[in-house]
Parts: sequence; C-alpha cells; structure tokens
Amino acid sequence: MLVISRKINESITIGDNIVVTILDIEGDRIKIGIDAPRELTILRHEVFQAVKSQEKIQELLAEDKKSEKLEQLRKLLAEETVDVAVEEPSTSENPV
Repeated sequence: MLVISRKINESITIGDNIVVTILDIEGDRIKIGIDAPRELTILRHEVFQAVKSQEKIQELLAEDKKSEKLEQLRKLLAEETVDVAVEEPSTSENPV
C-alpha cells in the first residue's frame, strides 16, 4: 500500500486520467474529490464489498438451481413474503 500525505487542496494522480483531491478535513473525517472518466465505477469500499457478495450469491444460486435445499429455501422465502403481505394492518378502527 502506498501512503501519501496531502493537505487541503493538494492532489494525487492515478494513471493518466484520475485525480484525487483533498477538499476538506474536519476532525477525523476527510472529504475527497475524485476526477475520473464517467465510464469508471467509483464506490466506497464497503459498498464494493456488498456488491461483490451479492454477485457471488447470485452466481451460486444460478449454479445450483436443482438443489433440493435451495428449492426449500426459495419456497420458505416466498411463503414469508406472502405472509407479510397478508398481515398488513387493516384499515378498521382500533380503540386506543
């Protein structure tokens, strides 16, 4: 990992077309600006990890479509979805 110190309004350049600029520092929070091509996806790391986890789950589900356990899980989830829809609060008046 490369570690670089920067002050407010100082930048670093990554490759030929990405510039990261320190915009503000408030306590333990640092605001950065990223100038990069629009076709480049930029995500916070925790969001990136969540997306990758979801993609992996989708891959596993697609590979294992015939699994009996997986089919049971799908049915259970479908039943819970129906139960939630059925249990929506009624519009009748309830005494307080």
